[in-house]
Amino acid sequence: MILVTGGTGLVGANLLLECAKDKEKLRALYRRVEQREVVKLFFLQTEPNQPDLFDTIEWIKADITDLYALEKAFIGITKVYHCAAKVSFAAFHYAKLEKTNIEGTSNVVNLALKYKVKKLVYVSSIAAIGTETSVPLVKEDDSWNPNLDHTGYAHSKYGGELEVWRAGQEGLPIVIVNPGLILGGFFWARSSSSIFSLVKNGLRFYPTGNTAVVAIDDVVKCMRILMTKKIINERFILVSENLTTKALLTQMALAVGAKPPYLPLKKELLNFALWLEKIIGFLGLRKVFLSSAFIQTLNNSQSYSGEKAKLLLGSYTPLQSALEKIAKEFQF
Repeated sequence: MILVTGGTGLVGANLLLECAKDKEKLRALYRRVEQREVVKLFFLQTEPNQPDLFDTIEWIKADITDLYALEKAFIGITKVYHCAAKVSFAAFHYAKLEKTNIEGTSNVVNLALKYKVKKLVYVSSIAAIGTETSVPLVKEDDSWNPNLDHTGYAHSKYGGELEVWRAGQEGLPIVIVNPGLILGGFFWARSSSSIFSLVKNGLRFYPTGNTAVVAIDDVVKCMRILMTKKIINERFILVSENLTTKALLTQMALAVGAKPPYLPLKKELLNFALWLEKIIGFLGLRKVFLSSAFIQTLNNSQSYSGEKAKLLLGSYTPLQSALEKIAKEFQF
């Protein structure tokens, strides 16, 4: 039986759908009933001719930070896709990021070791690579630089990776995937899909850095391939294209019939906003969202190589094709 953590997220839901279509025996974790019901609607909308597909999955209510509840989900499991994570660049979410992405991942891999799971595929992020900003094209063998100013999210995903690598050294067969910005639809209020909602509502500003992207279909396909291949203790960057954030947001806007953003969020403006936020935060009027590390991320001009994963996939979904598919699903 296969366990999918984070079954109600963008990656988890799409992964479950593809596995269910192939009649694989599945168990998935969820935390809130309403999120599970959204996945059910996603199944029905995506595969209307297979209305019982969602019911083939065994759903377990458990948080990965709740070791007692999580252990029950591991009974009888042979393979694990660890997709659960907290994604946030808010400075005030640092503690929550560490608890979910590091402590939660530690719980998952420890139980995988205990129950002698045959393989675990972990969904990390390109943020976890964290190499020097002077590296123009980041590859799998580039390493984390602890002297850089990293976001809380990057720190937490890197910490999660350390737990996975540690479990690999202790005998658990593991593979890590590091996707860029994942382009997928349906979950318009959550994950990267929410960007389409922002663009449709008239996003005026754009960050001045680059963005590495990959279609959700490619992420799921690569994960499933890696689960079956005799590949362990390796990472795979999943990036189909690198482009300026302005170019990406412009293509998104055109796809959903909206006006492209036209005002640059320059570093100087963001640093001024951070200064104001710190003052307001000091006065106790609101929590501080921005950080110097996040501002650096928004202005980062690095690119990421997805060539290693491309050898497994054959080819990536073209960006325009991915955007056209999402636009058709978009709820106007």
